[in-house]
Amino acid sequence: MATNDPTPFQSIPWVSTLLQDPTFTTLTIPSRTIKPSTEDSLFSKTLNSNTTLSACLSQYRPPPSNQSSTPQNALAEELRMFFLIGSDLNGYPGILHGGVVAALLDEVTGLLLSLNGHVGDASTREAKDAQPGPVTAYLNTKFLRPVPTPGPILVQARMIEVKEERKWRIEGKIRDGEGVVLAEAEALYIRPRAKI
Repeated sequence: MATNDPTPFQSIPWVSTLLQDPTFTTLTIPSRTIKPSTEDSLFSKTLNSNTTLSACLSQYRPPPSNQSSTPQNALAEELRMFFLIGSDLNGYPGILHGGVVAALLDEVTGLLLSLNGHVGDASTREAKDAQPGPVTAYLNTKFLRPVPTPGPILVQARMIEVKEERKWRIEGKIRDGEGVVLAEAEALYIRPRAKI
């Protein structure tokens, strides 16, 4: 299905307007690519069909050119992904399943870490290596309004705090075309300590 192809979104006025924002840069997200290790299979295979998540487009906001890139300073503080959601992800008729809402928030907040280089390269890992990088410690999710299907949504992630170079607090939001927040989450990611 379409990954980072703007074509499916150009006929949606509110998405088309946001895509014209010059402060964001489009990028390809690796979790929509099928990998031999089976990593990311949920988003690259299971949720990648004409009736589930038929298209996605990813953009991030680069830091101001005068901001230094240090481990304390994330390379990108914000990531946004547009999804076209199909009805095969419904919980109730015309409403996205709550578990999928949480999965989307977890995915986009985690991808912000990946974008900033806090997650290792999948091509250098074996499938048996279960702890490649930061893992979700918690995902406190608030379901504010139903997420309607089928149709487009915007999922955003923003870095809130970096602690001890091994803990990251990130907020995520799902919005509709009017900018209304339908669901939000605060995630904490922790890099497991090295085994002794």
